[in-house]
Amino acid sequence: MVRGGLYPFIIAFFLAYILNPAVGYFEGKGMKRVWAIACVYVLLFICLFIVGSRLIPVFIRELESFGQELPHMAAKVEELIVSLQSQYQQSALPYSLRVALDNGLITIQATLQEFVASVVDGLVHTITHFIGLAISPVLAFYLLHDWHELIAAVLRTLPARWRHETVLILRDVDRVLSGVIRGQVTVAVIVGILVSTGLYLLDVRYALIIGILAGALDVIPYFGAFIGATPGVTVALLSSPLLALKVALLFFVIHQLEGTIIGPKILGENVGLHPLSVIFFLFIGEELGGLVGMLLGVPVGAVGKVLLSHLLRIMI
Repeated sequence: MVRGGLYPFIIAFFLAYILNPAVGYFEGKGMKRVWAIACVYVLLFICLFIVGSRLIPVFIRELESFGQELPHMAAKVEELIVSLQSQYQQSALPYSLRVALDNGLITIQATLQEFVASVVDGLVHTITHFIGLAISPVLAFYLLHDWHELIAAVLRTLPARWRHETVLILRDVDRVLSGVIRGQVTVAVIVGILVSTGLYLLDVRYALIIGILAGALDVIPYFGAFIGATPGVTVALLSSPLLALKVALLFFVIHQLEGTIIGPKILGENVGLHPLSVIFFLFIGEELGGLVGMLLGVPVGAVGKVLLSHLLRIMI
């Protein structure tokens, strides 16, 4: 009944958690915490103003153009699918294989339509919660200001014999979440910038929208890069197969840079999960909560591993 009112607090806690290391850095330089928070906020808003003043008008224009051309693009995709169907229907492929290809193309078409609908629904959902989003930085300010007091208050509610172990658990959870949340958000921003820049240089339409979407989906390990590349390749394919090939190559190069240079430098080994475990938690998250479940699967799994390791150590 009240979950709609919880969004500002969830976003505020997320924002405070992301900004707390920067606040701690300025506080370590001798600033009072309130002035350290103010300094971080000023720097953040300056960056947002500089970037927003240049990118928001472009984003709005691309969004309007995308909305106007979406029916035409959907019709063109359907036309390509029909053309592909007619080509292999006239071939010497076995009947069962042609039926399987038909079913596969129908599934792809339905998936693309569902994906576009979910993106549009997400944008509308974000706009409807604009007031909550606007008040989140204010709530985050209070959380940052009383960060240490809040943690101390939580520890005081626990029996004395549990406090030391709780501090150890919170320290390990923070280390893991730093890798998953702070690190992955940083990687996602870098990937979004690289994708938008590359698509702009290739003269692909809606470069900014596709770049933002690719960066957001890059938070999903392994599969996010593939899912994020799909809109860019599809839009390029509507122009020419050669352009689609160039876009696919662009995403491949960025993914290799992320996997070999960007990711290891920023994330390190803080997550501490085996790749098989990551894929397992992704599948479980997708089954339970769809795209949101995939986003939350790895953080929840990483925290669960920390809690389980401490529990086993206590029991043994």
